[in-house]
Amino acid sequence: LIGYTQPENRLFQGRLISDYPILGAARLHIALSKDMNEHEEYMKDFLRIFAALEFWGPNSKEDTTKAFALLKHSPDMMLEIGCGNGNSTTILADLSDAKIIAIDNEQSALDRLEEKIAKSNLEHKVSTQCVSMTEPGFENGMFDVIWAEASMYVMGVRNALIKWKPLLKTNGTLVFSDLVWLSKSPDKEAVDFWKNEYPDMRNVDTRISQIDKAGYQVEESFALSEAAWRQYYEPLQKRLDEVAASMSSCQAYKDIQKEINLYKKHLGEFGYQFFIAKKR
Repeated sequence: LIGYTQPENRLFQGRLISDYPILGAARLHIALSKDMNEHEEYMKDFLRIFAALEFWGPNSKEDTTKAFALLKHSPDMMLEIGCGNGNSTTILADLSDAKIIAIDNEQSALDRLEEKIAKSNLEHKVSTQCVSMTEPGFENGMFDVIWAEASMYVMGVRNALIKWKPLLKTNGTLVFSDLVWLSKSPDKEAVDFWKNEYPDMRNVDTRISQIDKAGYQVEESFALSEAAWRQYYEPLQKRLDEVAASMSSCQAYKDIQKEINLYKKHLGEFGYQFFIAKKR
């Protein structure tokens, strides 16, 4: 990313990436390469659109349940990294008897998760911590399973594979989803878009090779369902329609609409892929 060089702005940039992982690299560049007033306006518009939505990224109960069912052992301790407002957290709590620590760098998202925990009487199973995924601060060998849906790219897949591995117990399992190329010949429009939004985007075979080199064995892998994508972008499109009269000229609005249009035209050429990887 290009933009601020002073220490306080580098810290701000890092916090922004962790707080709002749904923001892609291109939008972060737009937000951070201009002056702070423009950036603040962009984020204000962005959050105005997303704040009312339950899903800030593709997710479904069915896919999370499928991934959990592919675990080879029942966990006692789980760490969920980048939990957001807890759409997957509560599903995992229903599926498992494990103690779950859910972490995120955005306290407002954790506040929403805390409300869900209380409403579902899950206080005995789920706790939250507002910490960075890059320095979570837990003891090595503490967790049977680390779970990270659509959040690993924030610090980079290869970095996360290495950084988080010591936190797993012997034979522990890392479950994560990442945006990948599913087609060997994706359309140029999709390639150009993701080249800016996610420069480190790779195909499934490349990710599996990276996982292997980092000291894991991929036990299972599958693509996120189309239903999970629809559950994300259909309410988002409805929200854009609601605010179009007042926001259609805003850059954040235009960026989000462009992304939805790409999903509608080219989903299947790319998508999220779940990886269930055992620590060697």
